[in-house]
Formats: sequence, C-alpha cells, structure tokens
Amino acid sequence: MNIDLSGRVSIVTGAASGIGKGIAAGLAKSKSDVVIADINIDGANETADELAKEYGVRAIGVKMDVTDKSGIEQAVGEIVGKLGRIDILVNNAGIAPSYSLVDFPEDKWDLTIAINLKGYFLVAQAVVRQMLKQGEGGNIINISSKTGVRGSSDNSAYNASKFGVIGLAQGWAREFAKHNIRVNSVLPGNVLRGSGIWNEEYIKAAARKYGIQPEEVEDHYNKQVPLGRQCEVEDIANMVVYLVSDYASYITGCSHLVDGGQEMR
Repeated sequence: MNIDLSGRVSIVTGAASGIGKGIAAGLAKSKSDVVIADINIDGANETADELAKEYGVRAIGVKMDVTDKSGIEQAVGEIVGKLGRIDILVNNAGIAPSYSLVDFPEDKWDLTIAINLKGYFLVAQAVVRQMLKQGEGGNIINISSKTGVRGSSDNSAYNASKFGVIGLAQGWAREFAKHNIRVNSVLPGNVLRGSGIWNEEYIKAAARKYGIQPEEVEDHYNKQVPLGRQCEVEDIANMVVYLVSDYASYITGCSHLVDGGQEMR
C-alpha cells in the first residue's frame, strides 16, 4: 500500500528521539511535512534536519513543554506561521516512572499525569482550534499502550494515564466527527529497543519485578508475545500512517493494539 500524505502538516510530540522520532520518520517517508515538537529543542532541530534531508519534506523543530498551556499555544502559532496549517497531531510525549503503589512518590504521580494525560489534552485543544479554523478536517492519534487495556504492576500513574488517553480519544472522536476530524488511539506493545521509556533504570526495575537479570528482560517480554518478538518503532509508525491516511477514512474512536497479539481482544 503506497500512502501519500503530500501537502499535509503533522505534529508529533516528544519526537526528538524514541518512538516519536520513528513516527515522525514514517510520516515524512509518506511525504507529510513534519513538526518535531519536544522540550529538547536541540534534539528536535537535529531530528528535523535529518528527516528533511532524508525524505525531502519540510521539517522543523519546535520547543514544546506539553504541560505549559501558553507555550503550547505559542508553538502552534509558530507552526502555522511557518508551515501554513496543521492536519495531523500525534500525541506521544510521555514518561513512565516505576514504583510500587506503597512507595510511589506523589510528585512522580503528578508529573506523569501532567505529561501523559493533561499534556495530550492541552496540545489537542490548541491544535483542534486551528483545525476548526481551517475547516478541512484532520486527524489526531493518541499514543497509548497495551497497558491502556490491561494495567501492569508498579505502574500506577502510567496505567491511569494510558487508560485515560483512550477515553479522551473516544470523546473527541464523537465531539468532532461532524467536522471530519478523526481521532484514534494506538496501543504499542513493549518497545525495549528504540524507546525513551525503556531506559536503563526502567529495565532494572522490570528485572527486579520479575526476579531476573537486566539482560534477561527483553527475552522475558518477547516470550509473552504470540508473534515472538518485541514491537519495533516502525510497527507503530506504520499504524499511525495508515490511520491518518484516506484508506482509514471510516475509522474513528477506535483503539488499535500493535503488540504482536499479546492483548488479543
């Protein structure tokens, strides 16, 4: 399937690295202009330059703290000023501190909910206002997780946020269908390679949880997947590109697992 997104402008939050960068690359490969929105502006600019050179699209980096409402609104204005419009938003920026419930620091809870849940709300609010001004519809993708349909232990805040963004997507899909703005959720499986969340500390926490060594964590998770391998960033990008394309024009308000069959439902 050859998907052509020429003429569309996509924003991906948390796209300087990790899953967000992979999604942005998939959109750029399909000829969408891309905005790398990240709190790390140097990384965002570097990624934007890389994608522009590789795929021949317009790509810009924009500093965006998804917890800062006024900063988000300013960034959206900057994007429209430089690229003229916004057609696609991928809410991706997130964190996943891992603690047992009884030890979970309140400040870590608050930060996770602020980034993973409120951040999705604030960015979508500013972007949808622009989409409504344009009057030509649009697409929003909320990156959730397989944890959004089955909670994992030692992940109270992450569980709550990833369940929550699915609810946001469903509500927005109903609210804005009449404006031809489609909203879907993508629920990746475990991305141990290529994800900012699965850093060294997170892998050590997973190892402690299961009583195994850090070097055994990847194999432990892969054995839980019917297809026998972990989720790759390209798998997520492929689903996102399909959902924002015209091939998916009758799909909205849905949650799409990309997990190799781990959470079949």
